[in-house]
Amino acid sequence: MALLKNEDTGTDISIYVSLSTKQEVIRTLQQTLDGNTHIQRIGKPAVTYEVTVYVNDEGKAQLMSAEDTAALLKVVVNSGTYYGRITEMKNFEKLPAGYYKTVFTLAKEPPE
Repeated sequence: MALLKNEDTGTDISIYVSLSTKQEVIRTLQQTLDGNTHIQRIGKPAVTYEVTVYVNDEGKAQLMSAEDTAALLKVVVNSGTYYGRITEMKNFEKLPAGYYKTVFTLAKEPPE
């Protein structure tokens, strides 16, 4: 069962949620005079989660509050349980039947 939950308040926000993992690697490319390319990776990759969620009016208010307070969110999907804090949230798209769709990015957090 899918679930998006605010761990700080203990409230369930939505059961209509999906998640994909992304990683960003910092690297430098250098080309030598003979044409060879050297790649240097710096540090560990930054892992983020892109979450798509469908919410009603109450869920929209809870998500906006979670973004404002940098609350710890828990996302449970078929592939596992993930924790993070919202770093970016796109505009809410109004859907029929009083629902909204949005996509947001979570910065990976270790479980508490």
